[in-house]
Amino acid sequence: MKTQMVALGVAVLGLGGLAFAVFLDPKWGSTNLLVGAFFFITLAAGGLVLLALNTVAKAGWHIVLKRVFENYAALLPVGALLILLTLVNLLSGENSIYEWARPGVMEHDHLLHEKVAYLNPLFYVIRMVVVLVLWWLFALRLRSLSQAQDKDGKVSRTDQSVRWSTGFLVCFALTFSMASFDWIMGLEAHWFSTVFGMYNIAGLLSSSVAAIVLTCILLNKTGWFPEFRIPHVHDLAKLLFAFCTFWAYLWFCQFMLIWYGNLPEETIYFLRRWHGGWQPLFYLNFALNWVLPFFLLLPRPLKRNPNYVAVIALVVLLGRWLDIYLMVTPINFSSPPMGWVELSAVLGFAGLFVFLLQRKFQKVPLIAKKDPYLQESLNLH
Repeated sequence: MKTQMVALGVAVLGLGGLAFAVFLDPKWGSTNLLVGAFFFITLAAGGLVLLALNTVAKAGWHIVLKRVFENYAALLPVGALLILLTLVNLLSGENSIYEWARPGVMEHDHLLHEKVAYLNPLFYVIRMVVVLVLWWLFALRLRSLSQAQDKDGKVSRTDQSVRWSTGFLVCFALTFSMASFDWIMGLEAHWFSTVFGMYNIAGLLSSSVAAIVLTCILLNKTGWFPEFRIPHVHDLAKLLFAFCTFWAYLWFCQFMLIWYGNLPEETIYFLRRWHGGWQPLFYLNFALNWVLPFFLLLPRPLKRNPNYVAVIALVVLLGRWLDIYLMVTPINFSSPPMGWVELSAVLGFAGLFVFLLQRKFQKVPLIAKKDPYLQESLNLH
């Protein structure tokens, strides 16, 4: 309860500071709102993606963690509300962080004018709402099947979950790629990358595993989650290692192809991030998201050390926030505007996430007691 109240206090102070920043400097405040909202909703959606992936694979090891995945997914409505708040900036005229949404830009820019059928506020809002509703409907269905199984113990619930999870994964791959194009790549509407959607899926996977392993370790240390044992830490650490490497592979693919092609409309993306103080953050991003996790998680004994893995998970979460910050901010600022607004956003969204997640854990039992794979997960070695 004490942690929950502290988290709520941090959330109120941080989000209050961010709201003041939006009023004081709409572009600066709205930029951080988008960074935080995107980070928040990717963690929530990541829980649902991990649940669906393991369900489709019929993986028994994850059942002990199933409720943690589901509680992350239960935060999707809040994440959706935060993303919807960014529409206020989109429709704010000259203060919009989206260049294409500013008055008169489309008429005087030939390239953007050719994209007007896609890049217009009405269609943008429709796409956003449809995507968010689809994710939430899948989350509701999968959570309801899981909770129904706790009551009746029917094995058929698992088979139904496999079918729904399969549909969700196909839907999510398409809709999240489109959302990444709209919400993030749309900030630089002249620039394009065919890898961008998958790149953000990789970031979602690594950061979600990092957040979940950190959550499980903390729950275990406070006595809430005794079923979570070293073999589960080990498996999550292996997933974290793999997804960080997957992220690095896509990062390099995007960077190398743009560098090798050397086309002005593509290279501008990286040129912005190599000047005006951005370069140290550019290299730090790669170090936090891959170099450190990769080399520090190589030894097997270290992947079985909860305290050590928790520190690496924090590093990856910091790296993911920086990754999103670097995708969003340089388009409107010539140098990193690191200050109290960024700090307010980080503390506000982190506090809100922790507060809401704790409330979810208090409402639903942490173990899916009638899942047919539960004993396999409990006896994991």
